[in-house]
Amino acid sequence: MTAKGPERSLRVLLVDDEDIVHQTLAGYLRDSGHQVDDAYEAESALTLLEQNDYDLALLDVQMPGMDGLSLLGKVVMLQPELSAVIISGHATMDITIQALRLGAADFLTKPVKLLELDAVLEKAVRIRELRQLQRHLRDTIRRLQASEDQRERNRRLVGLSPATEDVRRQIRMAVEAKCDTVLILGETGTGKEVVAREIHFLAGPDESPFIAMSCPAIPDTLVESELFGHRKGAFTGATEDKAGYFELANEGTLFLDEIGDLSPAAQAKLLRVLETRTLRRVGGIQEIQVALRLIAATNVPLEELVKAGRFRQDLLYRLNVFTIQLLPLRERREDILPLAEHFLSLPTVRRELPVTGFSPAAQERLLSYNYPGNARELRNLVERAAILCRSGEIQPEHLGLSETGTIKTETPGSLKPNTERDQILNALEQAKWNRREAARSLGMPYSTLRYKMKNLNIG
Repeated sequence: MTAKGPERSLRVLLVDDEDIVHQTLAGYLRDSGHQVDDAYEAESALTLLEQNDYDLALLDVQMPGMDGLSLLGKVVMLQPELSAVIISGHATMDITIQALRLGAADFLTKPVKLLELDAVLEKAVRIRELRQLQRHLRDTIRRLQASEDQRERNRRLVGLSPATEDVRRQIRMAVEAKCDTVLILGETGTGKEVVAREIHFLAGPDESPFIAMSCPAIPDTLVESELFGHRKGAFTGATEDKAGYFELANEGTLFLDEIGDLSPAAQAKLLRVLETRTLRRVGGIQEIQVALRLIAATNVPLEELVKAGRFRQDLLYRLNVFTIQLLPLRERREDILPLAEHFLSLPTVRRELPVTGFSPAAQERLLSYNYPGNARELRNLVERAAILCRSGEIQPEHLGLSETGTIKTETPGSLKPNTERDQILNALEQAKWNRREAARSLGMPYSTLRYKMKNLNIG
């Protein structure tokens, strides 16, 4: 394949112990407009890899000293974005399978046919172009994330209560101590992801990725693939290599919400990653290094899950390095009105409606409610009130709260939930005791509902 222009020219590393291979292949590559570095054994190849960036590596299997397969593993670890191609005059199925598992992009048989080599070169160019596009898109997203001014960032954690100020202090401590593992505890809707984002943004750098995953939202059969990635062919439907959340969050922050819902197998792999800071994709054997901050969150005490045999104690010890406890909104009432005003200021809540704020009576009504769903429920109340109000000040009737501080329901004579137990019972009755449907209506994971029902002696 003749390189037409510098954008099609590849930087190639050719590793083979035979002079004839270098004369033929390297000569053809240079005549085609590609840059070629020659290495006759693995050690000199590794030196070149440490000094230069390559698009393509052509590796002979049989060489004195370190063989090509052993070199392949090191090549992929040193430069994971290059295309590594194995060359062999004695190809077997076992060698081919092992090479592909180690990360080889292709396999060529000696004597190498130039048409086959051209196909490898064309594929390497396409892969490089796709990776450049991926980097461009990632950089664009990071710039957009970083463009939010500091004033808006500081408003992410809203509240005037001593409890919220204490959380801000703990966030600063975690950032200053450069904690790479943080555990956030709190009921559903208390703002655990908000705290995680505060830690991420304060720790910097601005362009580093923040990846969030809700553990209950991913089926058990896909959790390991989503977290750790997979190799092509690892399972039915794995039609291409895929990076997992750990790789996507490299040099940034990975937030795992409701970590107690992870399967035992995923917990074991997570523990290994936290201890070694390396991972293997599903179906792969290559060790991939990751450097990131892991923030886990749970609304169920992990100690209780350990006692129930649903969570690994050694993983709990590894996560429980620095803990931040978030109080429910009912225990920090000074935050209710600041949060309500903050939510009303959000474009997604206000919807360009000329709503100016809350009347004094509406503020009193907001302060009288217990918020079983915490800040998330308050946001939903404010959004609904803005839609009903349309313009001017939000009045008590727009909130859907009774004078006694309970949610008004549409069914006459129905139970008015003033406690968490009443709220859950009402949701179960409305869902005809379909627990999954009730969990959805309450805005909480199914596992959390089961835990709360057991603690509250329901059903």
